[in-house]
Amino acid sequence: MGIKINGVNKSSLIMLRNISYVLVGATLTVGLLFKFMHWPGAGLILITSLGGIAIALLEYAICNPKSKLLIQNIILPIIQNIIYPLLGVVYVLGILFKIMHLPGAGIMLVVSMIGLSFALAEFAFSIRRSVHAILPLLFSITVFFVLFRILHWPEPPYVLYGSYFVFAILVPVLLFLRGYKLKNTESNLSSHFMVLAALSFILCLVEFKLKLYPEGLGMEKYMHYILDVLLLSGLLLYIRKTLGIEQLKIKFQNDH
Repeated sequence: MGIKINGVNKSSLIMLRNISYVLVGATLTVGLLFKFMHWPGAGLILITSLGGIAIALLEYAICNPKSKLLIQNIILPIIQNIIYPLLGVVYVLGILFKIMHLPGAGIMLVVSMIGLSFALAEFAFSIRRSVHAILPLLFSITVFFVLFRILHWPEPPYVLYGSYFVFAILVPVLLFLRGYKLKNTESNLSSHFMVLAALSFILCLVEFKLKLYPEGLGMEKYMHYILDVLLLSGLLLYIRKTLGIEQLKIKFQNDH
């Protein structure tokens, strides 16, 4: 019997990998033949085969034990502690350049927002065993398509607002459920989660009203924006306060 990795026989994985290598090599050979003979379809075959080679090399680099140690101990800390904050800086500068109509705003926004979207997706993957992983994943989609909106690129309909509003709905729901679950064991944390849930729920209602009924209740648009800023500021300040709680840092790493 072969060794099992996550319930899959290791020898089967090796066999599948070897078969895929043979198929990729054969496809490359056929593609080159088509290219040399100027037959139609050569481009597609070569793209497929070269893409397969790139994936195979990437898989080898990631699965190599030495590469894993390098990624975990050196590359990931550099990315998370240096690259991601720098992307945030570039994003803020990109917004500033965009507002001031200075050159370079577009490329700064493209680089930073794609990078931040990837960062959120990577964080979601790192906590994939938690239901909370859906939040950074949704927000990564939102950030990515906000870039399309800012730069006036064509975008799939409803993806931007769909991902954002699903995120806005899930945040208070998950915070409330988390706070309720901790009510009997961690009352201090529970109360903080409940306050965050309430603030995010009110913010969600304001966002929905702004999108669906902007003139409802006699409120002008600028009043919504002021309310948005106040609620978001309060939410961020309370998040900062919550992050300072020691129990959260020690016992609930995913929540932190």
